[in-house]
Amino acid sequence: MRVIAVGVDVSKGYSDIKFVNDSKTVLAESGTFDDTAEGHRRLRERFLFLLKKNAGIQFMVGLESSGGLERNWLKFFRGLKVSFPVEVLLLNPLAVRKFFERNLGRNKTDELSAGNIAEYLQMGRRRQEIDYEPELEGSRTLYRCIKKAIGRRVQIQNELQSLLPVAHPELVQFCRDGLPGWIIELLLEYPTVPQLAKARVKSLSTINYITSERAIKLIEAAKESVASLVDEQTGQSIQFLCQEIQHQNEKITGLQAILLESLKDDTAVKIIDGIKGLGMWTAVVLRLEYGNMKRFYSADAAVAYAGLDPRIEQSGDNEHHPGISRAGRKQIRQALYMPALAAVRFNPVIRNFYNRLVAAGKPEKLALVACMRKLIRIVYGCWISGKPFDPNYQSMQNKISNTKTKQPNAPIDSSLDAPISRKEAKRRKAAAMPQNGINHLTRGLGAANSNNKTISNQKG
Repeated sequence: MRVIAVGVDVSKGYSDIKFVNDSKTVLAESGTFDDTAEGHRRLRERFLFLLKKNAGIQFMVGLESSGGLERNWLKFFRGLKVSFPVEVLLLNPLAVRKFFERNLGRNKTDELSAGNIAEYLQMGRRRQEIDYEPELEGSRTLYRCIKKAIGRRVQIQNELQSLLPVAHPELVQFCRDGLPGWIIELLLEYPTVPQLAKARVKSLSTINYITSERAIKLIEAAKESVASLVDEQTGQSIQFLCQEIQHQNEKITGLQAILLESLKDDTAVKIIDGIKGLGMWTAVVLRLEYGNMKRFYSADAAVAYAGLDPRIEQSGDNEHHPGISRAGRKQIRQALYMPALAAVRFNPVIRNFYNRLVAAGKPEKLALVACMRKLIRIVYGCWISGKPFDPNYQSMQNKISNTKTKQPNAPIDSSLDAPISRKEAKRRKAAAMPQNGINHLTRGLGAANSNNKTISNQKG
């Protein structure tokens, strides 16, 4: 079937659109169309004209994410599916730009960008570019709103924490891992040190998590405080910031409840929520960040999308591991950090994996990042298969693989006669030497095929 690629470069209020056929020829129907009812009507007429002129063709439309400006056009093109053979793809701008750079393109205009998108659809399209579910657009809009609100709350919290060393230095020790709720309540009632020093133990103890013992210590510390900002204006500033934090908390909690309710029946959300350690909110975040997980050809691709794939820089004998790539969606990494901590405690698969890494000498933070990566692999497997999480799945697979007849490893195609370095020669020697009775650090390829009978004789 012949395909006409339609590259759409979206701008504010209009779009440059290029129709490109299989021969990479730009068709005369290309042009600039306004984001209005009249502009959409004119573009629909172009599609109809091409369909009548070229029987049996299919349209492949590609748009880049443009900060939300593409949404009206996405709705329009998806509406064409009722009458036209149209496939609509929301593209990754980075992938299109790299494709353009591969062709040594240097100029950048809206018209050229539309042509580049069309050429990308014809020649360099990635498997990941598939149609997004339109029913999730409203949920994604609310999700973006919540993320921005959380960002504003963090800014206010940072501003308040910057005031504490000079207004309430004795409270800084309780705020190293964030601002606890009881600190906010305390500062609303006693925004300055002199006010806290005059507080009564009984009144202070009415605040959550403040016992009588802690109240006495806080009052005594306030009396001897070295705070430099003790004026009324500073107190008003602190009270305002605390009120804003509480207001943001209430609004964010309410919006999250609405979003959770809208996706509670989503199949993927239910599957992710069933994985121990991942709660409902994390399930919703992963659903909206990943879209349709089937667009990723493997679990490794899903891990890379989150920027959790390990980086390896190797050239010759030198090999460097600088850590994870951090090239993907940071929102996924942020959403998985706390669930990974919970999974280490409550998910037996993650707990055993974490303990094994720590026992092998890995730093705890590195092991936790590995657990985040493993959680994505579990999510991918459950999502693709449509089956709920089974903590015994891996052990069952290991039993099945152990019952199968093992095939001997193929001979290693390497020689010490080659002009290789000393480090490479040492590696090849280790790979060729017998595998029994050798330190595990020097074992090479084929270590898994060690002779169990010989080992048992050595132990005897």
